[in-house]
Amino acid sequence: MYYVAKAELKIGKINFKGITEAEFESSVDTIGGTAKITLPKRLTTKDGKALLDLIHTGDRVELKIGYNGDLKTEFTGYVSHIGDSTPLVLECDDAWYTFKKAAHITKSYKSVSLKDLLKDLFPGYAVECPDFTFSGGYIIKDVTPYTVVKKIKEEVGFCAKLDEENKKISCFWPFDFKGFTCHTYVFGTRNGTLLKELRDKRLAPNIAACNLKFVRKEDRKLQITGKAKQKKGKPLTAVVGSKEADAEKRTMNFGSDVTSEAELKKRIQTELDKKSFDGYEGSITGFGFPQTKPGDSLKLIDKENPDREGEYLIKKVKVKFSPSGFRRENELSYKIDN
Repeated sequence: MYYVAKAELKIGKINFKGITEAEFESSVDTIGGTAKITLPKRLTTKDGKALLDLIHTGDRVELKIGYNGDLKTEFTGYVSHIGDSTPLVLECDDAWYTFKKAAHITKSYKSVSLKDLLKDLFPGYAVECPDFTFSGGYIIKDVTPYTVVKKIKEEVGFCAKLDEENKKISCFWPFDFKGFTCHTYVFGTRNGTLLKELRDKRLAPNIAACNLKFVRKEDRKLQITGKAKQKKGKPLTAVVGSKEADAEKRTMNFGSDVTSEAELKKRIQTELDKKSFDGYEGSITGFGFPQTKPGDSLKLIDKENPDREGEYLIKKVKVKFSPSGFRRENELSYKIDN
């Protein structure tokens, strides 16, 4: 069967059946995703009106992409910038755009839980987050809700996900994902026996490009510095991992529920163990489907190298579409124990 990639774009109330290309990315490490969409060069008017008179900054965007009429929603958000050349290029932000443009807030708390803080920032949204309290108080001074969440991520280490459709905001520690969707990528082989084994299991090679490197656990040089602030304000610091000069160094912040240096070291060691494993690192590119997303997991099947098979957290996804192709580049993070 021959697969033809197609896309449909809706901006405000205007529908476009074709676009020249689109590129968008999102990551568990960033607050919000972005997209860049290019309209056909020939398209300067729509329904007798100039295109630039019909599209405005802040218009809602919905982009669907798929094969042979089976289109799935790939990106929803808002136009953040409109280019001034031909072909017309639109830059878009995802659902966080609304809160980037929201009214500025000034507020202070003597002590506040993360959940109550988020409820104040996002009224009408359900909140899901760890039990964490800013026991030393928290000050918000003339900034948007988006800026507050970004600051919390930088200071404490939480990641955040905004579900505009279901009115829900979730905060979570890095590498602490629940309810992810598992997808499967299969490496190809010329071995007839192994090919038959794949076919019997209804599996087929579906990898477009591979930039993965297999790394042994003992070769992963990582040092983690953990920081926590006790309820009475006393700071705690601990370091675990490689002491070599060329080791990758990371800092993690923990909540006030950490009561001793020994407990802090135990928490850091748990995170270090997750990041120290025999397995792949780097990126692997598949086709448009399966619809992988950051926070999902990716199961790699390699019949020629079964010791390298495994399931990994998808850290970042970059999607590219044009009439000639539809690809998803997945950057992998830690290996998930089954």
